[in-house]
Formats: sequence, structure tokens, C-alpha cells
Amino acid sequence: MLDAVRLDDGRLAFSIAGFAAAVGLSTQTIRNLVRAHYLTVVYPTPSRSKALITRDEGLRWLASLPQG
Repeated sequence: MLDAVRLDDGRLAFSIAGFAAAVGLSTQTIRNLVRAHYLTVVYPTPSRSKALITRDEGLRWLASLPQG
């Protein structure tokens, strides 16, 4: 799965929609994973209006997935 994922384009963080597109999942699935604490988001503004998934967090999550 790691070979098919495009997280190496130089971006340091992805929106929920951008990360979902990069890994081929729906935005709702990504939100569910965040809600279940499988993925951690960061909020770059005090208003906490836009959640971002850092590149490192995305790679950590992908590496934690079962192989096979």
C-alpha cells in the first residue's frame, strides 16, 4: 500500500480531504479514524477551524496497518 500512496510531494501537512485522496479513502473514513484516535490531527490556527494531518502522522498510520 505504501507504494501507491503519494505523501512525498513535499507538503508537510494535508487537509482531511487531501489526505483521503492521497490514500484512496473517503473523507468520512478519515474523520472516523481521527475520531477513533487512529490518526492525530493538528490545528494551525487558534480557532481550530481546519484540521491537518502531518506527513509524519500519515506515514506513521500507514506503517501501523496490517500487511497482507
